[in-house]
Amino acid sequence: MIIMDPLQNDTATNETLVDGAEVEFRFSDYNQRVVLASIYFIISILGCVGNAMVIVAVCLARRLRTITNVFVVSLSIADLLTCLALPFNAVNLLDADLGSSMLPEWICKAVALVLYVCGGCSLYTLAAIAINRYILITRPVRTYRSLYSRCKTAGMVTATWLVPFLVAFFPPLFGLGELGYAEKYGSCTHKTSNPLSHVYSIVQAVIFYPGPMTIIIVCYVKIFKYVKQHCKRLMCSQTEGSVSSLRKSNADTESNPKDSYKLKRPSTSRKQIDITKNLFCVVLAFVICVSPFGIALMIPPSDPFIPWAAAILVLNSCINPIIYATKHPHFREVFRLMLRCQCSKIRPKNSLVRQNVIRRR
Repeated sequence: MIIMDPLQNDTATNETLVDGAEVEFRFSDYNQRVVLASIYFIISILGCVGNAMVIVAVCLARRLRTITNVFVVSLSIADLLTCLALPFNAVNLLDADLGSSMLPEWICKAVALVLYVCGGCSLYTLAAIAINRYILITRPVRTYRSLYSRCKTAGMVTATWLVPFLVAFFPPLFGLGELGYAEKYGSCTHKTSNPLSHVYSIVQAVIFYPGPMTIIIVCYVKIFKYVKQHCKRLMCSQTEGSVSSLRKSNADTESNPKDSYKLKRPSTSRKQIDITKNLFCVVLAFVICVSPFGIALMIPPSDPFIPWAAAILVLNSCINPIIYATKHPHFREVFRLMLRCQCSKIRPKNSLVRQNVIRRR
């Protein structure tokens, strides 16, 4: 519930009438703006620390250097940039004058561009992660390796950044809105005084949200169906199997070590399924955070709630590291060593690395 200052009710809602005319909403309640600015500062601090830890963890731990975690690091970079941009909007909210920004115009435009690009990049990266998990779990290893070579993976990551940048940068060049200070909300997003600002919002909403969310839903539904069918087949094979067939398979494995891959495959699949569940929690958290903002944009009378919905949206930037720390087994262990200042235990010693290389040869 939003508590309104009784002395400022004449400017706090767009439902107030002056001389029979509706007054446009402006986020002018200074008490609310101070609270919102404080929330932004807290999210910024937590998000910067958490996302920096994710990036450093992947750099230090070899076992975290996977194809999937390339997208995870890209997502963390987007969240980190978002958290670095939030204090600028917090400063604007603390200004008593809504008519102008405390920041220079070019800084406000840069902050708005960073927020829009990183928000779109988060959505496209989550869609890329969903596709990655779907192919990894449901397709042969050979197919996965051919699709996710270094060059192709780099191209995918570049696309997740390039598309949001083009969507955020080019419409203002053609007069469809303008990045800068929004007097309506007292933040650096896009100028609400521009007559085509609503067109800019619609373009972003249409390109950013439906496509990636459809991909995410379809991929995870198919993963769920595949895992369910796989478990049924595994249970049936275990029920129909006998002790003699198990002994025979063990004997065949001992005679042909290459077949041991088949025995190790189920445990690997379970590990990948656990990681997929962890990443699904990331997607679910994003949907929960972005939904209030999307719904508020589609309902014009909800203008007083939009600043708070935006705070819920950017809250997602500091949630992902918490999910990794509590759900992902590898990240959890590396985070624990980092917090204990035992980073030397994360990176294997050179002697151990050389021994592993010799054994592989």
